[in-house]
Amino acid sequence: MPAQASRTSASQASSPGRPGTYAGTTTLLGAGGNASGSRASLLARTPPAALWLVTGAAALVAIVLAAALLRDGASLSRLEAASLTERALPSSSGLRRPVAPRPADAVPADELAAATAGGVLALEALAARYPKDPAIFRALMLRHALPPPYHAAALAAAKRLLDLDPGAAADDDVKRIVSSAAAGPPDAASAALDLMASGMGSQGADLLYELAVGGSALKERAARRLAEAAVLERATPALRIANELRVAPSCKARQALLPRATADGDRRAIDVLAPLISSKGKGCGFLGMSRCTAPCASIAEEIKAAIQAIEARTGPSPRAADAPASR
Repeated sequence: MPAQASRTSASQASSPGRPGTYAGTTTLLGAGGNASGSRASLLARTPPAALWLVTGAAALVAIVLAAALLRDGASLSRLEAASLTERALPSSSGLRRPVAPRPADAVPADELAAATAGGVLALEALAARYPKDPAIFRALMLRHALPPPYHAAALAAAKRLLDLDPGAAADDDVKRIVSSAAAGPPDAASAALDLMASGMGSQGADLLYELAVGGSALKERAARRLAEAAVLERATPALRIANELRVAPSCKARQALLPRATADGDRRAIDVLAPLISSKGKGCGFLGMSRCTAPCASIAEEIKAAIQAIEARTGPSPRAADAPASR
């Protein structure tokens, strides 16, 4: 019995917590319990917003990693090729219209990117293989427009692009390049005016109007092309009323146009109307020292009402805001 008691005492000393444990385990568990309590206390003191932020960030990382793992290699290759193509095509505009659907026999994105990097000859060779893909002709147009610009070649590519994708007339790069060609040599200017008048729909009429009211050497030629019936037929109602207000011979003639300006006009109509009710500080009377009355002072109130109605629909006109009030 003394020996058995001695063995029992030894067993209890070696396993103070529970049968089957090693000596000192109770101490470790106690320390672990204290650490768990500290972590619980820390979590209790952490603001709920911070806990949600950490949890949300972890979930976002998990989603991104899962998406990357699930995406197949072919998709990644297509995305990389499309990215290369976009970087290879210079653009002056941050935002562009939605592009037309690619044709069934469209050039692969990686081939277009390689040809774009290779230059004009590579793009022309690719255009011969894929003559119905507007993306190639857009790339050719942009390439020919690089300094020093080859206006004739750029316009030819733009015309082919517009034949394949008429909606490309709304593309800022197309408008920029055609307008730039209009300021170039005489042959290029004539070709640009022809393209505006016949190949760009309402966008072309808008470009002609900008030339007609600006200080370009083509001002008179652009005005004549804009006056063509076929061009005005394709123009928007806003452009038509602005142009009619601009060429009207008298205030009385403009007065008859005010209802249409109220309904259809935009900034361009305001730019025509605002100077008609603005007086000049000098230039009239004896020795030109007197203030000039507004050109259409007799219908000033009607014009003001039309301008206010247009601004209510479209927003204020920057140019109209600069015009002095009539007196």
